[in-house]
Parts: sequence; structure tokens; C-alpha cells
Amino acid sequence: MKAWKPALAAIIAAMIAFFAPLPYFISYPGDATSTERLIDVKGATKEPGDLMMLTIAQRRATPYFLVESLFLPFADRSSVSDYLYDGESDAQYEDRQKLYMEEAQHNAMIEGYELAGKQVSVDFKGIYVSGVIPGGPAAGKLQAGDQIVSLDGNSIESLRDFMKTINAKKAGTKVDLTFLRNKKEQKAAITVNRLTKESEQVGLGIYEPLPMSSVSTKPEVDFNVEDVGGPSAGMMFTLEIYDQLTEGDLAKGYKIAGTGTIEEGGKVGPIGGAWQKVVAADEADAEIMFVPAGENYKEAKPSIKKIETKMKLVPIKTVEDALDYLEDLPEK
Repeated sequence: MKAWKPALAAIIAAMIAFFAPLPYFISYPGDATSTERLIDVKGATKEPGDLMMLTIAQRRATPYFLVESLFLPFADRSSVSDYLYDGESDAQYEDRQKLYMEEAQHNAMIEGYELAGKQVSVDFKGIYVSGVIPGGPAAGKLQAGDQIVSLDGNSIESLRDFMKTINAKKAGTKVDLTFLRNKKEQKAAITVNRLTKESEQVGLGIYEPLPMSSVSTKPEVDFNVEDVGGPSAGMMFTLEIYDQLTEGDLAKGYKIAGTGTIEEGGKVGPIGGAWQKVVAADEADAEIMFVPAGENYKEAKPSIKKIETKMKLVPIKTVEDALDYLEDLPEK
């Protein structure tokens, strides 16, 4: 009569194992995706060489997947606190990743068009608040997702302009902010203060302010990127845009993967999961992989040896480094 109880207990245990969230994220090697499929410069001719962006796959841990990850050589486990700011929800974290991707596309457009000598212009929209530091000056006044559009009655021209103005203030100085929340304009007076007791640097007490802007180009360029967040595709986006804007095949017939953020002036910034992205590149039969020089390069080298790939790992500091390397590459 009670034979159903063990079966019910087994079902409940299985549901907990597979679906109960734990305070960890698990990451794995992701995919290598042709940037030619994701970016379309109007009137451009596509070439036979292949440039590829690299991703890592990420999921919230459950008991089952946490145990499974222990037996996967290229899986990594990290505390949720390594990813989420204090008070940030999973949904807000996803929104932040989407904004990183949007910024990567904008920076790639700016750098790619400038390198190719083509027309590009930027319309700055404001500062995105990624999160608010508990107990900091902005606590209770700003919240994650707010868009700051003016400071002391003056429009903000760039993230650099905003940070320079704030950092020039003395501790205890009050600033007036105008911001958008759910598309509605609001105002707040916030007293800037030292970020730590040991530091003289002052701030508003917000996590990682991010620029929000729109970029116009001639010829036009369209991105078709879905379900991918973060800034790490910026460098490869820049190469793809430059390739489509200029004559010839930048990849010279090779399959070339890469990772790295793109920053002002063409600087390539560090990314997460370089050692895992080596696996994604190799599984896509990449022959060359660009990686940010420094720690990312050091991190990726052991993976090259571990999977015994013939793929060449190339460290770069700027997008010009990548272009110089490709210029010297013999045609395949």
C-alpha cells in the first residue's frame, strides 16, 4: 500500500539533484562562431578565410551538475559572489552582460571604421549603473539599471568625462544627478566620499559604471548576435569589420579564432576563461588563436599542451598587433 513512497522520494531527490540551485556557477568551453555570420557591412564582399569569436558556456550549479563538473577536465566552478554584485539579481546580471556585448559592438565599430578610414560617429547617451555598493553614498538613491544622463546640470560627454569630474571632487562634496529609471526621469543629490578609509580616491559608491551610446557608420553595419553576453568578442568583431571594409581576405584562407576586449585606441583587454576558449578554438579546427598578451596568454598555454593541438597561440596587446601578424601571414 505504501509502495509509492520510495518512488516519490526518488522523484523528489532527482528533482533536487537536477534543479535545486546552488551558490555556484559552472563554466565550460563554449563555441567558436564565424564573425562573418554575425556581422554584415552593407555592400561588403565576404572572403573565404574565417575569423571566429570564442565563448564559454555557463550555468548555475545544481547538485548533479556540480558533481559532474568535477570529472570534466575543462570545467570550472566559481562562487556566485565572483559574478554578481551585492544585491544584484541573476536577471540584472544578464542585463549587464548584454550591455557589455553592446559596448563591445560599439567599440569594434569605432575602431574598425577608424582603422579602415571610414565614417563613424558616436552619440553618448549616459552612464549605466551596474550596481550600488551597500552603505555607500549612492545607497538608497540609485539602483542597478539606472541611467545617469547629467551631472550638476551638465550633460555627460563620455565615461572618461564622468569619471574625471567625479574623481576631481573633494570628499563631502554634494553632486546633483539626473537619471532615468524605467524610462522616467528622476533626480538625486549624492555626497561623494572616499571609496575606502585608506584611499584618497572619492566616488559615488557604484559598481563599474558603463557607457551607453549609439554609433552611426557609413556604410551601415548590422550585428546578428543572440544569447551571447560579455565584452570578450570585441577584438574579433573589430577584425571582421575591418576585413569587410577593406580589400582582400584578412585571414588569407586560414581559420583564425580569437578573444579579447577592444578598448579606446585599439588596446586589447583581458578576458575570462582563456584556458577554456583554447578548447573551443581547437574543436572548431582553428589554425591560429589570438589571445590577450600577459596573464591570458600564460593561462592559455597549458591548455595548448594538454590537448596536444597544433594550433598556434598568438599573444597580442592591440588590434594593430593582430593586423600586423595577419599582414605577414603567407597566403594559404
